[in-house]
Amino acid sequence: MQKPQQQRRSDPRLKKCSFCLHDTKYIDYKDYPTLKPLTDYFGNIRKRYYSGICLKHQKMLRAAIQKARFMGMLAYRK
Repeated sequence: MQKPQQQRRSDPRLKKCSFCLHDTKYIDYKDYPTLKPLTDYFGNIRKRYYSGICLKHQKMLRAAIQKARFMGMLAYRK
């Protein structure tokens, strides 16, 4: 008897940066719908491993989230 096939997780290294796919030059700190999914429940920025964002855009994202926190648009960490 064969075991049922288990579905394997996709390799995170194969994820493509969503910002690169849309040819994003700048991540705006006022764009709340873009920033919110990239933070977890506690307000921490998700790691590149989980979000699939390239290093260049991860750095832009960090700066945008810090600006949004300073301006009061996003909460600081809980």
